[in-house]
Amino acid sequence: GFALVTTAQTLIVIDSDAIQEDEKKQNDDDDESASKAREEASGCMHESIISILDERKFSEFVPGNSPSMKFRSFLLASEANDDDVMEGAVIAMNLLGDFGRFGVQPLCISYEMDDEDSDEEDGEPLIHCVAFHTLMGGHFDGELRFLVEEKKRKKTKKGGDSGVVLSVTLAIPKGGRAPPPRLAEAMVSSLAQSIAQSSQIRMKQTLSRRTQSRSYRAQASGRASLKRHLRYEQEKAQEEMAAERKRKWKRNNAGAGNYRPSGVRRPQGSPKFG
Repeated sequence: GFALVTTAQTLIVIDSDAIQEDEKKQNDDDDESASKAREEASGCMHESIISILDERKFSEFVPGNSPSMKFRSFLLASEANDDDVMEGAVIAMNLLGDFGRFGVQPLCISYEMDDEDSDEEDGEPLIHCVAFHTLMGGHFDGELRFLVEEKKRKKTKKGGDSGVVLSVTLAIPKGGRAPPPRLAEAMVSSLAQSIAQSSQIRMKQTLSRRTQSRSYRAQASGRASLKRHLRYEQEKAQEEMAAERKRKWKRNNAGAGNYRPSGVRRPQGSPKFG
């Protein structure tokens, strides 16, 4: 059993502003191109969330109205074997320590799963999940879990969007030390909002870089095509000029260069020898 279970959920939806630039470049009747843009944005959102979880950047944008908090992850040598490493982490949070001061909570990773390890028969498809358990020397006992699941939204006239549900859960077993309920709620909600904002910002950055790359490639391709066209026109004009000069030379020098095996080939009035 658990003495305290606190969960904060956030629905991360692809913002329409994130793909507004791509949709402006597409025609209103070009539904296929607009659908591809939305699928690309959805893929960027998934990649951004997974990268945030892989990099353990859980506290980049903690809301200002929440207690100050930092999450840091690091690798440690295993006690059983020096060649093996294990992942640890710490949470430093205001009001977590004694007498309302800063407190540091050491953590160790418990497990990590992705969509390949999940079973989609029950519930929403799993994208990523990582959990940490507390260690001795902290201020509470339990498990902190970060879970991301795909959420299918109802389709609209514009084709509909898909989002992801991010949930941060703090579970304290019976007999374990538990933080104040309000502080536990502030912890999980701050982590959830920070991860959601980090994912949104990274998704917009990725889409912006891809849009700039496509624009640069299109401009480079256009310049190369223009250069090829100009070179073709120049060579064509040179060939036409050469053909015109040849026609003029033949017209002004009728019979020039023709081979005559007999007859007078020397100019009239030239001296005779022999």
